[in-house]
Parts: sequence; C-alpha cells; structure tokens
Amino acid sequence: MPKPASPPSQQTANLLRQDLHPALPVLGILGVGHFASYTLAGLRRGGFSGQVVLSPRNAEVARTLAKEQSCLVAGSNQEVIDRASMLLLSVRPHQLADLLKDLTFRSDQIVISAIAGISLDEHRAAGPLPEQLVRMIPVCSIEAGEGIIPIFPSHPLVEALARFTGTPVALESEEQFDLALVASCMNGWLYEFFGDLADWLTNKGLPEDKTREMILHNIRGATAYGLLKKNETLQDITQGIATPGTFTLDGLKQLRNQQGISAWTKAMDGVLGKLKA
Repeated sequence: MPKPASPPSQQTANLLRQDLHPALPVLGILGVGHFASYTLAGLRRGGFSGQVVLSPRNAEVARTLAKEQSCLVAGSNQEVIDRASMLLLSVRPHQLADLLKDLTFRSDQIVISAIAGISLDEHRAAGPLPEQLVRMIPVCSIEAGEGIIPIFPSHPLVEALARFTGTPVALESEEQFDLALVASCMNGWLYEFFGDLADWLTNKGLPEDKTREMILHNIRGATAYGLLKKNETLQDITQGIATPGTFTLDGLKQLRNQQGISAWTKAMDGVLGKLKA
C-alpha cells in the first residue's frame, strides 16, 4: 500500500506564496480537455483566483480556457511544470507514460492525478513523479460547486484546492478510492435517467420548459432530505414514504419487480470488476 504523502515542505509553502494571491498555488494543468474545462470553471466560480497555467497540446481548447477562465497557455509541458507549484494530470491512462517522457518535476511539487483506473504505483511506474502524488476524482458537478471529491492519500493543500469546487473526502486506502470511483460513475448515469423521466412527462403533455425543472428539483429535494435525516438509513426513508395504499409504493413495487433498482448495483459491480481486472 502506498504510504501517505509527506507534509508539504517549507519550499512548497514558499512556492505557494509566489502567486499574486497569498496561499493560493500556481496550478499547472497537463491534459487540457473536457475535464480541465469543467474543473477550471468550478474553481473560478468557487472563488479560486490563483494563476493557472495550461498545457499547449490541445491548442484550441487551451486558447478558449485562457480567455474564459483567465489562464496562461505555456509553450510546452515542461514550462507548465516549471511555472507551477501544484500540477493536475488529466489525460487518459494509456497516455500517461508518453506525457511524462522527458519531463522533470521539482522534488517538492504536488501532483494531483485525475486519471481513473491506475494505482499510485502504476503512476510511478509510468515516469518520474515527485513524492507528493495524490489521486482525486472530480466529476462534472464540480462546475456547479456541488458534489463530493474523493482524494487519496489525504493532503491538506489538495483538499484546500478541492474545497473551491465541492466537498473533499479523504479516503484511507486505494481500495476505498476505487469504490468512490465506482460511485462517481453513477453521476454520469443519472443524467440519462433524468432525461428519460423528463421525456416521459413531456410526451404525456407537461410543457418541456417545466419538465427539466420538475425532475431536477424533485431529485435535488430528495437528496437534501436524505442528507438532513442523518439518523435514518436511506431505505428507512423510503419505507416511511412508500406506505401501504400510496402511489409511491405502487410505483416502487413495479421498479422492484422489473429489477429497475438492482440494475444500478449490477452496473456498479461491472465497473468495479473492470477496475480490479
């Protein structure tokens, strides 16, 4: 099991103060695509005013982000590293070794990896990385400043950065982190589910401009209520609502009979199986 990252060195602390905004890191992003776009949008919306330096590889996206999110585009990936105190890796797993080839990091730098499905040991096998290496799962909801951001191992500066976009949760092992990754996949599945429900309402006659609000606010209300009732299991909340004679219970029985609920956990089993393969 990889050992937790060491506390930030004094040199790292000094680097963090080099930005125009004290205590904010100079953030470098290696891999500028969809993930970088919503992460940056979430950081800026959450009040992060530190300098951000982008990899030039995806030139069109980098130029757009530089304009929209007040970032700098570096001339090379090495320049990104040279300018930054904290680096964010956001490439596909098979691209990591090529990305790291011929790059040199400073020993005190903090590297955050948003690369799904590869362990810390596999990261290190792909190329020379500094001691402070942290895995993180930021899903697209962070653009709205919502959601959980799983982190392993715990690192105070990484958690401080994540708080600009949501709620960081430090996990105790990579096994726990992988389970959190499975849960984050559910985030993407939900939108198709919401869309099907909205289409049903529209097809039955509810105005289209009302269906989206109806579905999303019902879901938001349900999650808020679940978070409020911390002393009840989620199943207990259901039982308290779906009582005999209610329409809620009628619909719930149909979902159970057609495996509409168990299908979700089967999908999670499938993702976890691929992670362990």
